[in-house]
This record gives sequence, C-alpha cells and structure tokens, in this order.
Amino acid sequence: MPKLRKSLKILAAAGFLLWLADGFLLMRSESPRSAPAPDPGLSPRYSGAIHIHSTYSDGGGTVADIVRAGQNAGPDFLVLTDHDTMQPLLDGHQGYHDGLLLLVGEEVNTSAGHLLALGVGRDVDQDGPLGLPALVEEISESGGVSIAAHPTGRRPWTDWTVEDMDGLELLNGNSEWRDDGVLELLRALVFLPFMPDGVFNSLVDRPDEAIRLWMHRARRQPVTVIGSLDAHERIPLWGDRHLSFPTYERLFGLIRTYVITGTELTGEVGVDEEILVNAIHRGSCYVVLEGYEPAYGFSFELTMGPETKSMGSSVAFQDGGRLHVTAPSSGPVRIRLYRNGVPLIETEGHELFVEVPGRGVYHTEVYQLRSTLLRGERQRIWIISNAIRVE
Repeated sequence: MPKLRKSLKILAAAGFLLWLADGFLLMRSESPRSAPAPDPGLSPRYSGAIHIHSTYSDGGGTVADIVRAGQNAGPDFLVLTDHDTMQPLLDGHQGYHDGLLLLVGEEVNTSAGHLLALGVGRDVDQDGPLGLPALVEEISESGGVSIAAHPTGRRPWTDWTVEDMDGLELLNGNSEWRDDGVLELLRALVFLPFMPDGVFNSLVDRPDEAIRLWMHRARRQPVTVIGSLDAHERIPLWGDRHLSFPTYERLFGLIRTYVITGTELTGEVGVDEEILVNAIHRGSCYVVLEGYEPAYGFSFELTMGPETKSMGSSVAFQDGGRLHVTAPSSGPVRIRLYRNGVPLIETEGHELFVEVPGRGVYHTEVYQLRSTLLRGERQRIWIISNAIRVE
C-alpha cells in the first residue's frame, strides 16, 4: 500500500508538471507578433475600440481614465457606450484628446437585450414592450447605427424579427472567456501574472454561434458585424469595492474593429463621427484580434467587370469576377473564404485569388498558425471580414 501511494503521488506530480509545461508552451505560442508595414496605397482605415463603460454607468473608470488608456494602447478612436445615458456627450467629453478621437454612443436596455446606438447624438429608449421596431427606426432616421450587443453572451439578443437592425457584435471581450472550461480558466489564472498577452489571446475563439446568426440574417439583407470590448475595468466585490480588472488598456489592445473610410479623417469631430458611423453602417469594416497582431494591411475585394468593390458592397453577378484577399503578417496564416457561411476554399499564405462561382454572401476569415511542442500546429482566429454580396 505505501508503494502504491508513492506511485500515485509520483504520477500526480508528473501529470501536474506536464500540465504546467503544456500551459507554458501554449501561452508562449499565443504571444503577439509584430506587424509588417502596410501598403501605403491601401484605402484609409482606422482602428477602434468600441463598447466601453465609464463611471457614468457601471464602469470602473472615469472618461479621463479611459482616454489615458486609449492613448497608451494606440487605437485611432474609442466609442463610449454607457447604459441608457448620453450624459458624457452633454458634459463635453466627445472630441479629440491629443489626437485620440472619443465618440459617445449608448447601450440601450431593450425588451430583447442590449442594443448599441452609435452616432445618434441624443438619448434614445424603447417606448413600451412593443416599441423595439420604433426604437431601431428612430436610430436609423437619426443617422445612427443599431447593433445587437453580445448576441450570444450572458444576456443574449432574443428578437431576430426586427428587420431594420443594422448589425451585431461578433466578438465581445466581456463574453469570450465565459464559454471556456474550468481547466482553461484555471490555466489562465496560473499564467496571467507571467504571460498576460498569451493568456488573453488564448481566451478568444472563433465565435461560431454569432457567425451562424449573422449568416442566417445576411442571406436576406445586409448586416454589419463588429468586434467589441464591453470594457468595464470593474469586477464587483462587496459594497462599493471592486477589482479594476481587466484594465481598459489591456482590452483596448485585444479586440478592435478596423473601419475603412475611403477618405482621411479631417480633425473635425462632427464630420469624422459621420465618416466613421457611415462606414460602419455600410459594413466597410473588419474585426481583428489585435492581441495577436495589428492588421492595417488586410483587404478583401471583389473585381466584377470594370469595378472593384470592398466589404459592405452588393454587386450584380457576372462571369469572370474575382475575389482577392490580402492578409500580411510576420508569421504563417491560413485564409479561408466562405460562401453563405459554408467554407468555399482556403490557402496557407498571405494572399488568395478565386473566381466568383455564383451568387451568394461571401466573407473571409484569416487564422494565424501557431505551433507548440506538445500540441503541434493550431489555427487561431485573427481576422473576420464583413461580407460582399453577389446578387
């Protein structure tokens, strides 16, 4: 019996050490890459950290804290979306802060879930249990964009019959860790103090269910998808006490939405808000797991006849049309092209050309190829484009 107990202890210790070694190698494989310089000929684009909460609602930091974090993390713009209030706008916080553009939107509590209202310029809310379509229409008529927040998260969106809603969040930084298993979360806690970049990257996976919902809707009408943070920098403890985690700065460097504006921003707040919101509305944007690598050089375009169109476009089908994906990276990647949500073709490399086989909703996903000694090669989601519709 003593020998058996000793053997079990040795096996347990060996298993624990193997688990630690596997975790270390995994987190190291999740570390960031440095991005190559983008092609200067690409259309102007700006990276944004969207869906942020401050002390105006349930966030842990002031607007000044958020601006400071944004200046350290490096996005081109931030979108503040406190719950059911536009008071930050009334208090004069929207604007440029030493080159960083802060826009003020709102996260509206509705009967179907939480709805981001961007670019409206005033407070909006749902009038009664049947008022959701009217709310969405009001946002649209005000020149804004309505986006279902965390549609598959802890408080999922429940009413997909609202036809005029503009889009949904594919990635939500506050939801990504919630579907991970106990061992994954335990591993994250163990390595968080030593390898935080790898830990946060490891918790983000391909949002299968959100993509399925997007494609189901996109086959009927254009739908914009974005990557969001739902950043609070606040975990409630007891009373008024809270833990300031994860930090704004950390999340601002994890998930971003890149907006292709087609024109340079002007430095005028009202004009630039309209440029960015209009581009998001038409789907001229893409989602990036920024924690792996910035993606200013990504492009997804369709050449049909004499015209070349980018994400968010709808084009009539002609024979001979070609789709072109470019995904520069400092390491190996896999590009996968989808038609109506079904994989069509993939390639390992930084560029893909394919002839358009027919009508459909096309989008592309780019995966970074990461290797570990114990797990071999793994593909990890890096970029998700918006769609090009061929009708």
